[in-house]
Amino acid sequence: MANARLNISDLDFDQIKQNLKSYLQQQNTFQDYDFEGAGLSVLLDILAYNTHYNSYYLNMVANESFLDTAILRDSVVSHAKTLGYTPQSITAPEALINITIETSNTTSDVVTIPRGTTFSSSLIDTQSYSFVMLEDVTATKSGTAFYYDSVKIYEGSLPTYSFTYNQNSNPKRTFTLPDAGIDTTTIKVSVVPNSGNTLTQVYTAVTDILEINSASTVYFLQEGKNGQFQLSFGDGVLGKALDDGSIISVSYLITNGDAANKAAAFVPNSTINGLTNITITTVTVAAGGSIRESIDSIKFGAAAQFSTQNRLVTFKDYETFLKRSYPNIDSLSVWGGEDETPPVYGKVFVSLKPKENYFITETEKQRIIDEIIKPKSIVAVSTEIVDPKYLYILVENYVQYDKTKTTSNSVAIKDAIKNSIINYKDTFLNKFASTFVLSKMQDYIDSVDLNTITGSETILRLQKRFEPSLSSAYTYQIEFNAPLHRGTTTNKMVSSNFDVYDDVGTLRNVIIEEIPESYTGISDIQVINPGSGYTTAPTVTITGDGVGATASAVIVNGRIQSIAITNRGINYSRAIITISGGNGYGGVATAVLDGRYGTLRLVYFDDNAERQVVNSNIGSINYDTGLVTVTNLNIISLATFDNLVRLTIESEKGIVKSFRNTIITLDDTDPTSITTELVEI
Repeated sequence: MANARLNISDLDFDQIKQNLKSYLQQQNTFQDYDFEGAGLSVLLDILAYNTHYNSYYLNMVANESFLDTAILRDSVVSHAKTLGYTPQSITAPEALINITIETSNTTSDVVTIPRGTTFSSSLIDTQSYSFVMLEDVTATKSGTAFYYDSVKIYEGSLPTYSFTYNQNSNPKRTFTLPDAGIDTTTIKVSVVPNSGNTLTQVYTAVTDILEINSASTVYFLQEGKNGQFQLSFGDGVLGKALDDGSIISVSYLITNGDAANKAAAFVPNSTINGLTNITITTVTVAAGGSIRESIDSIKFGAAAQFSTQNRLVTFKDYETFLKRSYPNIDSLSVWGGEDETPPVYGKVFVSLKPKENYFITETEKQRIIDEIIKPKSIVAVSTEIVDPKYLYILVENYVQYDKTKTTSNSVAIKDAIKNSIINYKDTFLNKFASTFVLSKMQDYIDSVDLNTITGSETILRLQKRFEPSLSSAYTYQIEFNAPLHRGTTTNKMVSSNFDVYDDVGTLRNVIIEEIPESYTGISDIQVINPGSGYTTAPTVTITGDGVGATASAVIVNGRIQSIAITNRGINYSRAIITISGGNGYGGVATAVLDGRYGTLRLVYFDDNAERQVVNSNIGSINYDTGLVTVTNLNIISLATFDNLVRLTIESEKGIVKSFRNTIITLDDTDPTSITTELVEI
């Protein structure tokens, strides 16, 4: 038949085979042919498979041709290479230790611990890891000992390889490093021109192609096939060319990445210069280890770096460059000083959350600024790295379930609910610019067992933790940056316990608590008519059904400009403002009772469990903004394991957004963070 056609848009095997059958059945020769019962069916299978394979192959080729759709790591890395982007390698954990070597039988006054000295870590998940020094450290004898302070050690082994350059067999001057797990930040390269010339030149990695010339002793680093890294050298125009017969020596650290994070104790694997009386104390536990950059991260980073052109100008420039140059970053926030209160012009603020621990050390902050940010930032703009501020959530669940529809006991159900909440935290929280949504978390709770759990209700509380200045009076401003629930007798802001002296010098174990219903004071006084003729400040009198409110007027050019509250008072449901004196007339004002502020007090409980007030006004709460001010507090001591004071209060809303350098998180090591009460129906 002349009009027979194949449908070329169907690419699945079954569709292709059916199309071939339909095409043949339209021919006179095969009109009544039984394709299923004949050997021709096998030939159709082969044709269909061949067509299907070709279509799949061509589709994959098309996908791998673009950075956005590529799936294979080699393809993604190749595309990133054209944008001048080198994927971040695995990085080794770093620890700081102090080394003391006691000796009485050495005549040397100086002892150097050489690069390559190894140490074994304490067990992490039943495994010990080897740490190594990457630099020599030297100490002068002091008394009977040598002291080495803040020595850096890194997890991994330190091999060295030699390559000989042959311009005929290797015209591209490229050398493949044979090992997996290379931390490329530790690569050291040196070149000897030939076997008869012992003059060694140290080569460094290219960081900016605009800064090199034909004499620059540099090497280029790229990730090659199968994730192996490759070194290449200059051609005499961009970088110094290698002489034929040059011997290239390469050493680097092979590491297990994040597996050795948190290693906390170390012992030497051998004597040091023959000395054996060695004591090691840990300054900071191992941290900073990370896995190699993922495919999705390479896609994002390559495009972002290409747009920034290796400059630090916009916020996105800082974010992209820092994530690439400092792989220990788990989350990052950058903002300009103009957004601060008050504004700080000419400064960029950066807040980093490391992959391990909550904060980075001051020494590490300065290293990031000096070695990573300053070489790329523009003139007259300084950078300050600030710690993240953590806002902890505490969830109290009331879960209704049908016991007859499950074989799990109550303990197993509670554990499943806890794990589900932690899963929600890991998915949506624990990073900058995150948002906690109570309804979404409750969906996680209900989905633990849709047949068993019939419903749930959750009370959301927020907690801030701060480190006090001991034995000195200090005013603290704690920012929740979220609307807070006004307290009642049974549900109010409270703190963890700490010790203070009362008015007669007796040490008391106290807490900060919100005064119930204290928000019924005067929040604001608005001037309705400024009056005229005032030569001195008039007297402002507040009357009503509450007590204690006082205020003073501010006069400008004979008129009342504003009225400042000096004491908000308590228990006002109505109030009248009277203005008198000051030699003027006509001033009128009105009180605003909007419950915006609450009052904090300092209390302890005596032997009869009765509340005793040490200070009836230790600070205030702004319920709208979440700012808590604790005034002139002198904490003597506290008993929390981390030496932090905790303030806990219910959230006004079920949606809480992080602000600037705030990270919303849930401390799953704290048993009070997740509590669940099961109710049988």
